[in-house]
Amino acid sequence: METSDSNTAPKPPAWKRRTILIKKSLQLKYMALIFFSVLVGFLIVGMEVSWNLSRILNDRPALIQPIMDELGAVWPVSLLKMTLYLVIVLIVSSVISHRMAGPIFKFEKTVGTLAGGDLTHRVFLRKGDQFMDLQDELNSMAASLQEKLKTDRGTAENAALRLRGLAARAPDAQWKSELEKTAEELSRITSEFKL
Repeated sequence: METSDSNTAPKPPAWKRRTILIKKSLQLKYMALIFFSVLVGFLIVGMEVSWNLSRILNDRPALIQPIMDELGAVWPVSLLKMTLYLVIVLIVSSVISHRMAGPIFKFEKTVGTLAGGDLTHRVFLRKGDQFMDLQDELNSMAASLQEKLKTDRGTAENAALRLRGLAARAPDAQWKSELEKTAEELSRITSEFKL
């Protein structure tokens, strides 16, 4: 039977995560959504500029050649800048998605650990991660379950102790055996939980 001092809260781990793509499918979907949203924005702005430029050139045909010359000179640099902007969007979206996927990954692991019976385990997110309120609620739930099971374990142990006392005074061997068996079963209640 393992117990821990209820006055000492679990400490967050000292290690830091180094992997950027923790939940690849979630993060890649999120990054693609942001990337294509920005790309659509570029296309809309490009179409608006093209429409305004064509309207101006229809009104002033003499400007066509000088503008085409200028566009021809700046086109490669503009394409390079757009590519650089899209790379920056991918990097920023990967960092943002990491701030969401990391906590989700930790929650999944924590729920698995809690389901396995270790009620001393807590989830600790990094400052700036999403879902800090959920972290607090999950840790509060685990602490509440831990305290309730500690109380139940204590009650079961006291009942088992009383049954053993009755078994020691039982005149009938069958009653004595049955009381000891029941006391043993009570002792095992909540024994699969780490409290």
